[in-house]
Amino acid sequence: MSESITALIAAHVDSKDFKLPVFNPVALEIQHAIHADAELSAIETMILKDQALATEILRVANSAFFTGLQKQQTVQQALARLGMSRVFSMVMLAAQRQAFKAKQPFLNDVMQKLWEHTAASAGTCRWVAIKCGYHEFAENAFLAGLLHDLGSLVVLKVLDEISASGKVAELTGPVILEVIESLHTEYGYKVMQSWELPQQYADIARDHHLVSSDSANVLMQIVRLVDGACLKVGIGMNHDPDLVLEAMPESQSLGIKDVHLAEMEIELEELLEQFQ
Repeated sequence: MSESITALIAAHVDSKDFKLPVFNPVALEIQHAIHADAELSAIETMILKDQALATEILRVANSAFFTGLQKQQTVQQALARLGMSRVFSMVMLAAQRQAFKAKQPFLNDVMQKLWEHTAASAGTCRWVAIKCGYHEFAENAFLAGLLHDLGSLVVLKVLDEISASGKVAELTGPVILEVIESLHTEYGYKVMQSWELPQQYADIARDHHLVSSDSANVLMQIVRLVDGACLKVGIGMNHDPDLVLEAMPESQSLGIKDVHLAEMEIELEELLEQFQ
């Protein structure tokens, strides 16, 4: 191989054949409808336009988290169980989950770990916003958590495509992890720009691993704290059980209580159980 793996990735992303990920259009339609307080039946009709999305909503409503409750048979029943706030989360998560699949078997384990990190981060970011008194930022925090590592998905998608083309041999886990760590913030920012999402989300995708960050940026602080909690619990591609959450600057700037930090680890594990 004459070119480096990072050069191959850059060339592929810049080629006319590569399509950057896009938001599921049905998910966006549902998002707007929920914020406009649309009727439950109208939301159900929108969800049924995308069979994969409808299936995922039903799957989550009947997941292990709800063991012991009556099995939900219809999307409308699932929506009533989950509630509109949770439906918004489920729609966005379900739409995103469909992208976490690889053609190359050796990438599927990494895809699964990334998905678990994404799903758990999103819900926990909302939870932290509420616990810290930032109720008005709860849904923004959810989206920030959902999207902050989007660049990792982009890198994996590119690796999947160039591996299928025969340009690279099967890569080892450490190499895949190193490539993701080197490139995901750059490509996450690029995708966010292409989606024309609010700049705050693009900035978080680009800057959430910087050595220090603006303590006044609440969303950034929440994402960085939850990233640390995921690292401690081992949700994602890395694990550092010795990490002390109380010592993180983000814990100080958010003013989160020690008891809530302990609860956050439990929240992460419960959320993870819902999406496995």
